[in-house]
Amino acid sequence: MQPTRPVRAFSLLEVIIAVGLFAGAVTVIIGLLPTLGRQSAVASDRQLAQRLPDDLKGELMRLANAGLDSLAAQIPVMNGPLADGFELVADRDGTRVQSRAYLPPGSGRLAADQQYFLVECWRYPDEPLRFANEKAFLAVVVQVSWPYRLPGSDAPTAAASRTRLLFTVSLTR
Repeated sequence: MQPTRPVRAFSLLEVIIAVGLFAGAVTVIIGLLPTLGRQSAVASDRQLAQRLPDDLKGELMRLANAGLDSLAAQIPVMNGPLADGFELVADRDGTRVQSRAYLPPGSGRLAADQQYFLVECWRYPDEPLRFANEKAFLAVVVQVSWPYRLPGSDAPTAAASRTRLLFTVSLTR
């Protein structure tokens, strides 16, 4: 007869510890899912806002067809805190940018519940970027804030609750 070797197996205590660690890891992962989802949405919106300058420049050029001087007259000069700028709106995917009140587009205005980004513009008050009729360019400070209106809502979101992004756009004659 051959001697029997002892069979190696996990003890009940080792199995309980392993199951506990697995359950804890799954709980942590499930707990992180909502936070990761929100962070993904914020990152997606920020990326869309950073792509707005090209579409915004196209809309400002359309508005400047009546004359760069007349567009510049619509855009207030930046004084102190940024407030009451020349307003434009953009949809959630950032492809349609249009003025809220000046020269409506031929395709019609965005419905209130489609206005996700609020784009505000101001002219520079001082040289070298200050606008003058004899200059060949108009430089504007642009602030994009979102969500301006949430989908399905006609009421604007409170300004304090919006995320903001600043950049500069220059138009030439």
